[in-house]
Amino acid sequence: MKPILFIDFDGVLCDDRFWRGMGTADYDRIQEFLILGNRPMMDRWMRGGHSSEEINAYLSEHLDIPYEKLWEVFVNDAKTMNISPEVLSAIGHLRSRYHTVLITVNMDSLERFTVPAHRLDTYFDVIVNSYNDGRFKSEEGGQQFLDTANSLRASIEFSYLIDDRDNNCEIFKSLGGCALKVDSDHSTLKHLQALLAQNS
Repeated sequence: MKPILFIDFDGVLCDDRFWRGMGTADYDRIQEFLILGNRPMMDRWMRGGHSSEEINAYLSEHLDIPYEKLWEVFVNDAKTMNISPEVLSAIGHLRSRYHTVLITVNMDSLERFTVPAHRLDTYFDVIVNSYNDGRFKSEEGGQQFLDTANSLRASIEFSYLIDDRDNNCEIFKSLGGCALKVDSDHSTLKHLQALLAQNS
């Protein structure tokens, strides 16, 4: 019975942001208006309550930016997010020893644009996205982790989580798993290389 290697997306697999291709001025306006100024809407989007089209239309209306321009940049940014080939290669090598699971608080754009562009489904056995599930992994005492483990007929014990948030790491440890936190001293690649060495 293989254990699971859970890997977060934002801050772990990728650091890029949506609308970064808009240029600094418009990017800053979008960040301030939506990301900082309308957190409830962001949360609804990440729980499946809005589509990417609806969000871009909302921004177009309130920031007076043409929808076509916003949408084109948004889709391109989602497709061209920088994900390290070394990281993906390491995940690929670990698939023989672990069920690899991308577990993320994310939007519909992940599966629509980012996953196909980077062929992430060839590196991860399962993708658990809050947009489809309606839950964040930190909620309900980490029930999303347990449900995923049950679906794979695996145990959290001997399983790993690579994440950049203390809260997620603490929840995972409370369930009996081992959490590897990504920070300035411990990169995602360094954690993956340690797992490869440990199992070689």
